[in-house]
Amino acid sequence: MFNFGNLGEMMKMFKTMQENMEKAKEELRREEIVVEVGGGMVKIVVNGLGEAKDVFIDKTLLTEDNQEILQDLLVAAINEANSRSKEVMSQKLSQVAGLPSNLPGLNNLI
Repeated sequence: MFNFGNLGEMMKMFKTMQENMEKAKEELRREEIVVEVGGGMVKIVVNGLGEAKDVFIDKTLLTEDNQEILQDLLVAAINEANSRSKEVMSQKLSQVAGLPSNLPGLNNLI
């Protein structure tokens, strides 16, 4: 037969885990990841959830002659910021869930 006492304990554990995930999400939202490319000519700031917070572009890149360079630097910075935010998110979620940080799909929990 089914033991409802265990179900109650499982529900408590699930609620605690949900609360911990929400706390982790807030911590990730406050996290600041700074990525610089092109010798600092382009800088992107994202939070631990991968949301862009700020972009800095050196004024010397804002010419028609530098359009392709700027585009390449922006793509590189965005990709690096995305990669770093995923790493930070995986580490944070693994701490909360008590799981290994290299577990596939862990950063999809938020």
